[in-house]
Parts: sequence; C-alpha cells; structure tokens
Amino acid sequence: MILIPEFSIDPITRIEGHLGVKLKIERNPDLKNEYIVTESRSIGHMFRGFEIFLKDRDPRDAVYIVQRICGVCPNPHAMSSVQALDEAFKAVPPPAAILIRNIIEGFSYLYDHLLHFYILIGPELGILTAHLPMVPPVLGKEGIEKLNLGSHYAAYIRYGRIANEVQAIWGGKFPHIASLYPGGVTIKPTLDKINASIVRLIPLWEFVALVMMEDVKTLLNRNERFKEVTESILGVKIGLENIGVGVGNFLSYGIFPEPEDYESDWLDPSKRRKSLFRSGFWSKGTFSTFDERKIKEETKYSYYDSPSGLHPSIGETSPKKGKTGAYSWLKAPRYDGEPAEVGPLARMLNTFGTKWEVQRIHPIKGEDYGPVKYEVRNPNGSVLDRTVARAFNAMLIANKLLEWLLDLKGYIDKPVVNYKDVPVNASGRGLWEGPRGALGHWITIKNGKIDRYQCVVPSTWNWSPRDDRDRPGPAEIALTGRFKPEINAVWIPTISVSKLANAIAPKLEIEWPTRIEGWGNILETVLTKINPKYTRINMETTNTGELVNSTIPLLIVRSFDPCLACAIHMMMPSGKEVILELDHHH
Repeated sequence: MILIPEFSIDPITRIEGHLGVKLKIERNPDLKNEYIVTESRSIGHMFRGFEIFLKDRDPRDAVYIVQRICGVCPNPHAMSSVQALDEAFKAVPPPAAILIRNIIEGFSYLYDHLLHFYILIGPELGILTAHLPMVPPVLGKEGIEKLNLGSHYAAYIRYGRIANEVQAIWGGKFPHIASLYPGGVTIKPTLDKINASIVRLIPLWEFVALVMMEDVKTLLNRNERFKEVTESILGVKIGLENIGVGVGNFLSYGIFPEPEDYESDWLDPSKRRKSLFRSGFWSKGTFSTFDERKIKEETKYSYYDSPSGLHPSIGETSPKKGKTGAYSWLKAPRYDGEPAEVGPLARMLNTFGTKWEVQRIHPIKGEDYGPVKYEVRNPNGSVLDRTVARAFNAMLIANKLLEWLLDLKGYIDKPVVNYKDVPVNASGRGLWEGPRGALGHWITIKNGKIDRYQCVVPSTWNWSPRDDRDRPGPAEIALTGRFKPEINAVWIPTISVSKLANAIAPKLEIEWPTRIEGWGNILETVLTKINPKYTRINMETTNTGELVNSTIPLLIVRSFDPCLACAIHMMMPSGKEVILELDHHH
C-alpha cells in the first residue's frame, strides 16, 4: 500500500479557539516537483453549548451571556443579540442609541483589525515580504531601535489598549460590555464621554492612516518582488494574490446603520444600502440582494444529529460525538445552497465592488495625506485581498468615528432607549457583522422565556466542513492548490523559515544597519540563540516521515482570522474536556 503524503497542523496558534487542519499533498511537476496541497479538512474541536443552556432564561439575559462565546469579539455577539431582542420586543432604538452602538462597535473593530494585522497574521507577512516593522520584536528594544525590527508589532499594544478604553467608556467595561438593552442602551451621551473618546480617536486614526495604510502600500510593493522569489524556486511567479484562493462567493449582512434612516433602511436586511457596509451576496463578480431566507445549515460531516438543511430560526443543536463520517463540531452554513466566504473582503465587495479608494484627511488638522487606492487582485479572494480589505475596513471606520461622535453631541438629553416589556410570545433575528464576518442570532420567546436560540458565527461560515453534497467549506477550498489553468498554488516548502527568508532577502534588496548579513541569518541567529528548537519553527512531519514547512498554509489560515471559540468547550472542574451526549431539551 502506497501512503499518500499528508500532515496536520493541530492545534493552530495565533487564532482564537481550537482549530486543526489536515492536508494531503503531492509533488507537482509544473512547480519543479515541489509539494502542493491537493485536499484539506478543517477540524473544529470545540462544542458550542450556548443554544442549549440559554433555553428557559429571561430573554434579556441573552445579551450578556452570549458575549462569553468569545473574549476577543464579545461586542458583536452582544450587538446581534440585542438586535434580535429589538425585533422580538418591537422596540426600535432611538437615534442616540444607534450612534452609541456604532461608536462601541467602531472602536471594537479598530482594536480587532489592528490586532489581526500586526499580531496574528503580521509575522508571516513580515517574514515573507522581509518587512521588518511587522516581524515580532525578537531582538527586544535594541532591535526596535537599531533595526526597526518589530516596531509596528510592538506599537499595536498601545493602540489596542486605547481602543478598548473607549469601548469601556460607552460599554461600562471591556470585555463584555454592560450597556445594551432591548430598544436601545442604558448609558446617556455626555460631553465628557464624547470628548474623552475624540481625544483617544486621534492617535488611533493617525496609526491606522499613517502606519497601517503605509504598511499596506509596502506589502503591495514587496509582493511584486516576492513573485521573483517564487519564480526562482518554483519556475513560475506566484504572489500573495495566488495563495489562499477562495470560492468566489461573498456574503455580507451589513453593519453600522445610519440613525436617521434606521427604520426605512436597516430593519429590512435586504436593504441596508445606507449603512457604512452594505448587505449583499457577491458571487463571481455579480452583486445580488441579500435574502435571509436562503440561509441553511447542513450537518452531514458535523458532530450533530440535528436535521440537516434547517434555517437558523428553526435550527436545532443536538450534539453527537462519534457520529460516523463527521470530523468537525462546526455545522456547514450555505447561502442559496452555496458555500460563502464572510469577512472584511465580503464587506468591501458588497459595498464598493472591486475598486476601492479611501481618504486620509486628518480629523483635527485637516491635513490631506492622500487617498489609498486598491483594485481586487483575485476575484475569488486571496491572502492579499483579505489582508488589504481588513486595513481598508479599519481606515473607513476610523474616518467615520469622528462623524458619529460629533453627531452624538446633538442628542445629549435625548432618549436612549425605547423601553418595552418582555413579550409573552415572539421571535427576532439580529443580523450584524463581527470583524470576521456575517454574524446572526435568532431567538424564539415562549411564555416570556427563551424557547429557542441559534447562532451562526463568521468562522462557522468560513471554516465549515463539507456539506451534504460533499463540497468543501470556503477555507478548505482556499487551502487546496489549483495550479492549472490558474496559477493558484498552496506551496509547501521543505526548507526552514529562516532559509526561506534568506532566499527572499536578496531579491528585496534590503539594506541592513547591522553586521549580521542577510535577512534569514538575523532570524536564524536570534531563534537559535533563544532556543535551538526554533530553527524548526513551522516545520511539520508528514505520515511518510518527511519534514515540510507549514508557513504558507498558516498564512492562508490566518488570512481568515479564525475564531473557533464561538464553538465553546464544555469543561469539567478538573480541566479535562468532556463531551456530553445531550438532546435539545436538556
């Protein structure tokens, strides 16, 4: 029996939650016989139990409980939940509340997108494009001062903290804000809160506009040279736009509504044309209006015996560990029967199409630093397009936040909540966008208590297993190389990261203010000095005993910014994982 080479990366670090991927690989003669991925499986190791233990609780509790689904992005869950309750309670929030919700979520987005750009995916991008500020500061303060090594990576810590301070100003605390209520918010706008937020916004805006967007321009420039490296190694030019190529379907629910047009534009999710990011379904270059009825969840390869093909409003969560053929705790959401990528790229495509332009006019000084323009490189999505889209999201939000804060001054002493009693029987949906993509909460209330609650989170869309027709999920597709007829290859090097970096450096013509010669030598020297085992960083062993480099697959994984914590473990007090055989009624 001939073994097909395969390897697993499990668990994957620098993401949220417990995700593993299993990759089958083979030599490709068109790429100088280098390995590429021929099949992938994404494995969600965690079970989300929230739908079960929310049953029979006061509906108002949901806003606070669901935030514990994730510690990185609790706010979007709160926003989705409170909007589901808005609809169930028939309580339309007043304009002041909508602005406050936008402000909380806007600063949440800045925190999250900067975190991803610099801490989660930045190290791979920094290494592969030899962009020193985005590499971890492995030489400490001296390396930052002398080499600029890790300067932007380290700077993020300050700016992430600033964004969280503003979330606490309006949310009461962070994480897990406490100021949302069906029909509005429980905090009133005051000049001191508004001014404190503006003071913190300015340095954040400057970092996004003058550091993050400039890093985007550098990455685009270095990507052209990266192609020369791949050509020398593989015999063909492969850039970041040819890596991690997705399914070509992009779903967005829309986010950041306009307060004065809330009822006419936002409440119907098929509209949302005036929100900062719009709802829609972008497929193979064509936009279509979003239709919530087209969402279904399939379960053939998921550890559930719930019926397959249910709309979330009637969805069931009945876990079944050991189910034959299943390999993930994630269900397989489909839109109109198709797998769909969600996230920053989906938001940009459904709002602006394939050509983007964002302004950089200082909100206080008025100085114009010039627009940044981008045209989508790969219509099916790629590492490059997802990364640039995330930065454009951040810049658009940073521009908009000052407008929302100034507008809020006009609503001081205006109502912040449209209070309604808990309905006896009702249902509602909250369709929002987490930083990672389309996020939906559906609630059914019976006799004043929660009777049914379902969440479909962004990483359930992106990291779904195969569906009932055996079609891979979006990330499974992106992790699979397709060399012909397009140049889209998930290349698996068989050399160490430091040697790969050494091959890149000469092509990028880096000038080093140090006696250590060569990009790869710096990285290799630092890692070896700290601990010799780090020279094998990202190296995995195949089932045939060969060492391969997982840097490119990890780059693809992190381009989606996975958040598997939205499928939470159940743990025993001992700390040991336990999988319970539960039915929907317990």
